[in-house]
Amino acid sequence: MSEDVQVACMDIQDLRIFDRVAAVQNLSAVGNEFSLTPGTISKRLQSLEDELGVRLFLRSTRSINITEEGRIFLDHAQRMLIEFDTARASVDCSRNTPRGLIRMSVPAKIGNRDLAAGLSAFVADYPQIDVHAEVSDRSNGAAEEGCDITIKTGVLLDSSLIAKRLADDPMIIVASPGYLKLNGTPANPQDLERHSCLVHGEICHWPFQRKAAERSVRVGGRVRSNDIALIHRAAIDGHGLARISAALVEDDIKAGFLVPVLTEFDTSGDSAVWAIFPKSKNMLPRMRVFLDFLADWLQEPTHRSTTKRHKKPAESPAEALFAKENGSFDEEVANPPRNKEPAASRRTKSSPRQPRQGRSRNDATA
Repeated sequence: MSEDVQVACMDIQDLRIFDRVAAVQNLSAVGNEFSLTPGTISKRLQSLEDELGVRLFLRSTRSINITEEGRIFLDHAQRMLIEFDTARASVDCSRNTPRGLIRMSVPAKIGNRDLAAGLSAFVADYPQIDVHAEVSDRSNGAAEEGCDITIKTGVLLDSSLIAKRLADDPMIIVASPGYLKLNGTPANPQDLERHSCLVHGEICHWPFQRKAAERSVRVGGRVRSNDIALIHRAAIDGHGLARISAALVEDDIKAGFLVPVLTEFDTSGDSAVWAIFPKSKNMLPRMRVFLDFLADWLQEPTHRSTTKRHKKPAESPAEALFAKENGSFDEEVANPPRNKEPAASRRTKSSPRQPRQGRSRNDATA
């Protein structure tokens, strides 16, 4: 049998199985995706290896690792799958019916919205599209996860990623009433240098903009984490100031557990909701309709920015200082106004845990 005939006999599903096993390195997980047993997945891989005459994976009872020959074949297999999906999509376009499978990695929430509701609505609107969603708040690239799309929020630190901006993600700076009572309320961005700031990931510089003036302030404090839920909890418990999504803390602000500060300034920077793609993936019709759907869903009224509700009147002393001389932070504010502290809510059995008064940054380092 000629080599051309052997290639033609390869099952496209075997190539998909090979691609997924290379991505997740777990036969049981891939078996669940294809509704096949791990034993069947192993046999399909063995059949592919027999056709090629090479070992694609090194298997043991505890692990499965791709070989060098497997990596070489994987590059070609992925291109073959892309060509097949593109050809199939061209037929789908002629029928105007996007179909197929989308593998995605998504956060559990975007702001204060449960993304499960959005995915459920999408599946209802597009019955020909299957969705496999891995819920994760990790910031790994889509290519590393073996997914078609990864949805993440925040700032993209890797400029080499192929990404689409789906929606803005307005950020504000908040602290608990207890922390502000103990440490004072910052009147201008430069004041943050004497405060304990809760650092999310590697973002140690917080951006500020007012009119044409832009500046960033280096911050630091006692708590740093790549988990925004931990930063959120630490802010409520009075451990410092947090720069966080306005939608995520909207309910806490209404309840009086968090207070927005420095609201004269835009501190969002480049924060947004992003869709990230591996370089090897084409923008197939099913992916395009999903991203369009998600972008529209994010713009619904319940998700729109709440930052305007918390803004102070314009032309405060801090604002004037920021705008003066291209936004210099080096001058002092004469008698800066302090935010009025909201009355603490009386704790009941059904009310959330009351914030504790944190120590100032100076006290912590004394």
